[in-house]
Amino acid sequence: MISGDVVRRIATVLLLVAAGAAFVAAIATRSRVGHPVTARMQAAAGAVAGSLVPSLPERAQGRPMVIIFIKDGCPCSEAADPCFRRLFMAYRGRVAFVGVIDGETPDAERWTREHDTPYPVIADPDLKIVHAYQAERSAYVALVTREGTVDRLWPGYSASMLRELGTRLAAGVGVTEVKLDVSDAPEELTSGCSF
Repeated sequence: MISGDVVRRIATVLLLVAAGAAFVAAIATRSRVGHPVTARMQAAAGAVAGSLVPSLPERAQGRPMVIIFIKDGCPCSEAADPCFRRLFMAYRGRVAFVGVIDGETPDAERWTREHDTPYPVIADPDLKIVHAYQAERSAYVALVTREGTVDRLWPGYSASMLRELGTRLAAGVGVTEVKLDVSDAPEELTSGCSF
């Protein structure tokens, strides 16, 4: 017969093993969402800064604009979405936000509905906007100045990238920077699936 003390020790060990396995699974799952950003991607995105951009159907109305590139069905687009919604909520009314999705209008409407996206998501079925901004993958993010030039194109998202974008937005519209919750963002710059 096994004593109560032995049963408690076995139960404790099993709980610790289960907790460790859950922790490892969470890290593994988080690291699988997204693709690493290469030096070539960084350089290509950096070369876009300063270029004039095509007009979008959504009007910035004299405000800076954040453009978020979305690939329909991409897990990284879905994982990044809450971060961009929080950023929108922090600077709404002062900064224009728009998502660009690689699909038809019904796809854009479905994305907006399913993700409760508070900013417009426009369809780009032929990838004209994606190519004009040289966004190779989902989760690329462009910051466009009031004058209509690209201030910065990030080839993905991360905690530090989101903080940098928040700093730039606050400075660009002359408000105190909002401290963002970026706890669910990857530490390393991470992109999504290819367009």
